[in-house]
Amino acid sequence: MIFRSPNAEDLNIALTSGHTCVITPAGNDVPAIFHREAIARGALPGGIAVEEPSSEPVFNRHQAIVDALNQMLDGGDENDFTNHGKPDLRKLNGRLGFQIAREEADAVWSELTAAK
Repeated sequence: MIFRSPNAEDLNIALTSGHTCVITPAGNDVPAIFHREAIARGALPGGIAVEEPSSEPVFNRHQAIVDALNQMLDGGDENDFTNHGKPDLRKLNGRLGFQIAREEADAVWSELTAAK
């Protein structure tokens, strides 16, 4: 059966019986006695495509905070803001679904208000 290394480096396999095998990134035929260890070490059977991870971030924390603050501004609920005009941190954390510090919220808030 053909196996290939999961990355750009050769995968060296040594069994306690003294047998050794090298699996290359291009793929090579691997004897049956190495199959179990090859799979355990992450070798990919031939014909299986590996998806390349996307280069763009999955989650943009800053943009999520900006979006939540814009929703609070558009919502018209006076309780979303403190008496000093800053966003209520409890309400903001509730909209976000995760906790942020007051300093982080204030920094994004000052960026947002300076842009408008």
